[in-house]
Amino acid sequence: MLRSRWIFAVVSILGVACAVTVFLLAHVTLRPAASRTELPSYEDLTGSVFGASPQYPFGTPGVREIALPPLPDGVCIWGATGRDRDGHIWVAVSADGPAGSATLLQFDPDTGAWHDRGTVVDQLKSAGLYRPGEGQVKIHSKIVPGDDGWLYFASTDEEGETDTKLPRWGAHLWRTKPDTQRWQHLLAVPEGLVAVSGVGRYIYALGYWDHVLYQYDTVTGKHKRVVVGSTAGHVSRNFLADVRGHAYVPRLAARPDGTIAATLVEYDSELRELAATPLENYLGTLSPLANHGIVGLAYLADDRLLFTTHRGQLYSIQPRVDTPALVTAIGWFHPDGEAYAPSLFALGRDALIAGVTERNGRYEWVVAELNTRISGAFPLDTQGLRGVLLYGSVNRDRAGRAYVGGWASSGSGGTRPIMLQIDPGQ
Repeated sequence: MLRSRWIFAVVSILGVACAVTVFLLAHVTLRPAASRTELPSYEDLTGSVFGASPQYPFGTPGVREIALPPLPDGVCIWGATGRDRDGHIWVAVSADGPAGSATLLQFDPDTGAWHDRGTVVDQLKSAGLYRPGEGQVKIHSKIVPGDDGWLYFASTDEEGETDTKLPRWGAHLWRTKPDTQRWQHLLAVPEGLVAVSGVGRYIYALGYWDHVLYQYDTVTGKHKRVVVGSTAGHVSRNFLADVRGHAYVPRLAARPDGTIAATLVEYDSELRELAATPLENYLGTLSPLANHGIVGLAYLADDRLLFTTHRGQLYSIQPRVDTPALVTAIGWFHPDGEAYAPSLFALGRDALIAGVTERNGRYEWVVAELNTRISGAFPLDTQGLRGVLLYGSVNRDRAGRAYVGGWASSGSGGTRPIMLQIDPGQ
């Protein structure tokens, strides 16, 4: 009897030990890789802040110019902004002239410090991809976080470019790791790349001419492309993607009567076309070549996406399960009608948004409540700068301040890049 109890005790102890061993092994071997365990939040993936909305949002915001480090060849920030998961703001300063190179910068809102993260041409040389005389003067795209911890963006050349001819040196899709400042080259294409979008696994880039959509899969490293279609030299400056990996790109096509139809085309993650929704207030009286298409965009906490057209028409995209997204024209973003609206920001979890507009040569801060359709336009202090051009952004820092890039007169016949920090209020 005692022997039986002893055997039972030994077996029990061995059984518990085996169970503990299996449990520990499972936790060691089945744990996802570090890059996928701490997945960024939806706020981080979209550069948004979904905390409490400002208590008094309808008013003139605080504005200050953030002085950039000296860049002798820098001319503009073409809306090329982003935010990493540590809350740092990234911007790209474009250059001018043949063989020039755009520069990537990182800004710490807490300390006010800038860090130079490299130029495109230097990175091409480091990767062994540089061709003598090659220029990459622009990073026009947003700087988009993937759920793998990298930041994705595109550089492009403009040498020899016309509304029918591709730039001489084409374009490149890149990514950089914020904690190591290491760049990685992903793709070289013959088109110019004007915009990048993505929320998670799939990163998209839009090429011109003819709106060529590229997809990069951050898990497999594979890429594919589809021609969306455009005409008359039209290039949309932005497009959108959602958390499902669907992309939304404008398509322009000539009708038999000579007019041009604009639609928003939805693609799934396999680049299959799902739907094409007419965009009635897309072109207006401007030529397609002069029209910038989609300019402002924002992500809301409820997964809706917003965008503005060159004319200032505000649209929403509501992703849906097992059916194409619902695209709805909300109306003019500016309370007085048409206005160029190249930036949008979600102001918290509520249906409150704001953005910079330009109307009749005047920049304003427009605040709108989507549920009530109440909106207001307020003066935007451009800090006494002359010859100002402000371009799109979507990013806010952790303190809720918004960032807008652009240029101003350099005082010597040229332009210099500028970045404004906008405080929408408490």
